[in-house]
This record gives sequence, structure tokens and C-alpha cells, in this order.
Amino acid sequence: MIQDASAYRDITIKLPKYAAEMISAREIIALLTDKSLNKAEYYRSKCQELEQKYGRDFVDFKKKVEESGEEIFSEWDDLMVWEGYHLGYKEWVKKYKELKACII
Repeated sequence: MIQDASAYRDITIKLPKYAAEMISAREIIALLTDKSLNKAEYYRSKCQELEQKYGRDFVDFKKKVEESGEEIFSEWDDLMVWEGYHLGYKEWVKKYKELKACII
């Protein structure tokens, strides 16, 4: 949960009258929360594909590649891609938690 009030910002959106009558601010936040969870799940699934390919998690794979005396370019390529997925997953989980805190 975010403690810093400056991390939040009030916004106003214009919607057609019928749409504004159909949806509440809480529902809009819930939609954004669902979207962030979907993004996190996408990145998690990509990480899982690489975990299956190499039989280890990201941290172990990174350590193996970086400490290896032999440069295997395909592993370095996968490491860079995996790191992007790993960071993307962490970022979207953070966003999900922040949005979820707004629903309460």
C-alpha cells in the first residue's frame, strides 16, 4: 500500500451521460485493477516458459549465466528477454497492489 499521498492524483473524466450512469468510480478502478492483473499474469507466464526451458528460476539462471566461464550467446539473449519479463511482472504486480488499495 502506498503511504505517500503525493503518489495519488484525482482525475476527472468526461463520459457520455448513459455511460456515467452505468459505471461508478469503484468499477473503473476495478477494471484498471483487472487490467494490471492480466498484464502481471502475462509476464508471469512468459517467465514460467523460460523456467521450464532452463529448469530453474530467473535468479538462479542469471547467476549461472553471469558466472559461467563460457559465453553462450543464446543464454545471454534469453537472460535479457527474461529479465525484461521479470521486471515487467514485478512492475505490474506493484501497480495491481496500488490499484487494489484504492478499492478499499
